[in-house]
Amino acid sequence: MLRHCCPNPNCPALKSPTAAFFEMEHSLQTHFSKSKGCFEYLIDSTADDQEMETELAPRNESGDHTEDSERNEDAYMPMDSQSNSVNPTFHIEEFAGAGLRYPVRVGTVWEKRKSKEAPGAHPYGPFRSAAEYDLAKWAIRTRQSLSSIDGLLNTRFTSTHPEPPSFTSGDALRKLLEFDAMPAPPRWKSAKIVLSEIPDQPQTLYYRDLNEAIDYLFGNPSFAESMDYAPRRIFEASGQRMYHEFCSGDGWWEVQSKVPRGTTIIPIILASDKTTLTSHTGGQMAHPLYLTLGNIRKDVRASIHRQAYLLLAYIPILSKIKQKLRNKTMKKMMPGILSKQLYHQCLSKIFSPLKGQGLYHAVDAEGFERETWRVLMSWIADMEEVWMILGLGHFVCPFCDARKNDLNSPNKFSPRTSTSVMQSIAGVHAEMIEVDGVERGSMDDTWSFAQAVKKAGLCGVETPFWGWMDGDEAKAPVDIVQVMSYDLLHWCHKPFADYIVPWTQNIVDDEDGGESEIDLRLRLQIPRSGFRHFTNGISGFSQWTQGDTRDLEKEFLGAISGAPRATRQLLQATRSFLDYIYLATYPYHTESTLSQLEERTKAFEDTRPIYVSLGGRVSETTGEVIDSFLIPKLHIPRHITSCIRWKGTLDGSSTEGSERLHIDLVKEAWRASNHRDGHLLQMIRWVDLRERIDALELYLCWRDEAWPLEKAGDGDGEREGGRDGDGDGERERGDGDVVEKQTDAQKGWNMPDPIVDNVDYSLNKRPHLPRTALGNVITLFEIPDFLADLLHYFKTKSGDGIPTAFANLDVWIQFCILLPVPNDFMKPEWRRIRAQPAQKRFDTVLVNDGDAEVVGLEGYSVGELGLVFRAAFSPYHPLSDSAKLLAYIFTFSPIPRQEKDSATGFYKVNKDYRGRNRRGRVVELDAIVRPCPLAPVITGSAEVLDQEEGVKSLSRFHEF
Repeated sequence: MLRHCCPNPNCPALKSPTAAFFEMEHSLQTHFSKSKGCFEYLIDSTADDQEMETELAPRNESGDHTEDSERNEDAYMPMDSQSNSVNPTFHIEEFAGAGLRYPVRVGTVWEKRKSKEAPGAHPYGPFRSAAEYDLAKWAIRTRQSLSSIDGLLNTRFTSTHPEPPSFTSGDALRKLLEFDAMPAPPRWKSAKIVLSEIPDQPQTLYYRDLNEAIDYLFGNPSFAESMDYAPRRIFEASGQRMYHEFCSGDGWWEVQSKVPRGTTIIPIILASDKTTLTSHTGGQMAHPLYLTLGNIRKDVRASIHRQAYLLLAYIPILSKIKQKLRNKTMKKMMPGILSKQLYHQCLSKIFSPLKGQGLYHAVDAEGFERETWRVLMSWIADMEEVWMILGLGHFVCPFCDARKNDLNSPNKFSPRTSTSVMQSIAGVHAEMIEVDGVERGSMDDTWSFAQAVKKAGLCGVETPFWGWMDGDEAKAPVDIVQVMSYDLLHWCHKPFADYIVPWTQNIVDDEDGGESEIDLRLRLQIPRSGFRHFTNGISGFSQWTQGDTRDLEKEFLGAISGAPRATRQLLQATRSFLDYIYLATYPYHTESTLSQLEERTKAFEDTRPIYVSLGGRVSETTGEVIDSFLIPKLHIPRHITSCIRWKGTLDGSSTEGSERLHIDLVKEAWRASNHRDGHLLQMIRWVDLRERIDALELYLCWRDEAWPLEKAGDGDGEREGGRDGDGDGERERGDGDVVEKQTDAQKGWNMPDPIVDNVDYSLNKRPHLPRTALGNVITLFEIPDFLADLLHYFKTKSGDGIPTAFANLDVWIQFCILLPVPNDFMKPEWRRIRAQPAQKRFDTVLVNDGDAEVVGLEGYSVGELGLVFRAAFSPYHPLSDSAKLLAYIFTFSPIPRQEKDSATGFYKVNKDYRGRNRRGRVVELDAIVRPCPLAPVITGSAEVLDQEEGVKSLSRFHEF
């Protein structure tokens, strides 16, 4: 392992005052490059260490590590073993001899660029000054057209400016940005793709060289602190296996055992999804292909501003065929068949650099050289695209041999493989009868093949792009079926919105055509900060986003509980599917949670017939009840645990990420084009210019030590805390500078073990209601027993009465709290908690009564936040800055820990009263652990309750 000290006892530097100690690793590498004796000593000691590691390492299932006799392993050094975990209860097993690197550091691309700059020269590339660079950055990022830039440059303000820009037109600016000296991703290329069926309609593929794109991401210095170079197995103290990052899955470990020792695996992750460009009319579409690497950790990949995804290609879309066809059926279906053929030919061109590949030399993000092996290991796509990639027809399982009529069967089926798909294609070819006059590869031949393969469950692709990988582990050690990732958006959240919700609506809603019972019940739910409140119900939804679906998942079971015809079996089926979703989205898994996931999946399969027996599973066209579940998205959950074990957790594999990329890299580019023929070239040019600006911006930040990447991981996790629950989809805005307490979790990714009495919170620096008279607070917040409860608090704490300083109070109407996490593998989240009298918005919270356990509800109680306050000391008082923050809580009955509902798993609590007034108590703000959402108990129809106008749900109901 590399150390900042020369290991050679005869090192000449020992004579110096520093005693062969080097403050920087780079300085140590420079020392090795200049001192031959120290370098030889280092090589010998490293080789001994590697032999020792090999002897102690457990043997892989595949046998001994393969060796390459032509390689000089002594030229490599072991990778620094760094763990994300600060918790000593986790044990990490490294793959011995994996991810080795050359000992001499060659430097990153940024360091090489800086070394070429002349002393005193500005670093702004082709621009003369920082002001000129800022002007160019503004023009590109705001999608200014060339004519708009010309108009700006021709104004008298610009022409008479003391330092006018060096470029005099928009075209000149574009040429400057396309200057080769700019740090930028690989150049775009184009290729003509000609299908034999339509030779007169050549299609243009715009793409980047795959190896160059991989080198760009792999060597990007901005990812240096977020890279994994070798597989690892993580175990809890109990010995239970844990799955987290991509490197923690079995897939990387398995691939590593098939390549020469010392090789660094680069797992290729692709994401593709067809998207519309026009909003309402026009029908313009694009089919982008994105690239990222499994070496980059998932929180960085999920953060859009970190730019861990690279637009790799625009796959052409075949919309119509000019050639005349025999009949209407061919005219309708042939464009789709040829589109699939075109798709595979384009991918064959993109993946051509990997054909026959060997070890590939690359420089990593830290500036070290490595021998790498590029392996396609993950592909994030929706169901339609997965079928097309694998060459399968609709309504079959992509992971096993189950066909449409098998999807309802409880039996297990053989795993699908690339070999089985190729054998099916070959079998269809063998059975086809050659027809005289039909040329091979002609339109009629393709049509005949497409019709013949339907019986085999295929889609009509004769030559899949991955055919060269089939059965040859030397070329591709991963089967193409294993490459397909489990999509959380389309295979977890979408089935809930597309199947569970409408089936339940068919059962629960009245048949007389009145307002939806579920809409009424959702309207009566208590709004929660950070989540959408469905004030208009869900019947009018035409398209669901993942955010909408996730928010509904949190409300749905509580809303339908107690509804007419919502039987216990229906609640159990709904709960089983929701449990499956929650477990599937865990950011880390153990064998125990995977077992629970399998149990909940099996429980849903056992209970889902209730949707048929109650008449919920009906045909949209005929209205007749369907007595089967031949739905691929409800069969696929059987394979979810194997996907997690192979690639790590699923929070890094969702098409929601690619849909977010569509906005920045496709739709913004479309808006920057003229929307006419040739718009794709304009989109590519705009994306290229923007990427060049972004790359130069990162380099300048690194050069000036103004690193802007502290927000690593600010992706989807911030969404839930930033959503407003007061209306349909409104977003929340802060009321001031929210920082009164910064925790270690805010400064870095690692988190200590959760301690329930160490809750982190933040408030505005200035109170929302400063120095407010005590009587006014009692009136405004409607807490008549406040004085009595405050007196009880002080007598319990110190035996004295209320201090005179509490005659005036500093009051906050909201604060943010950092949710506790079970370990450092989960990213903490901030949640907002409110006590707003003007909106009559008082959130419910979970309070630590002083003896709470880390896991479970023992020692906790439920409360409604009524007030956040402290004594309003004079600004000159010594306690003005350290006054203790307190909260007034309206109490509920104790949580009945042994009496949760068997169908929903919910606990019931009631409001606690003292006479006619709500019972309350004063607690320290630290006692509030997290928000505690409550669902009102609504028995029977909600129509009568919904007629009460202007009454908030939390005030209306008494049992939750």
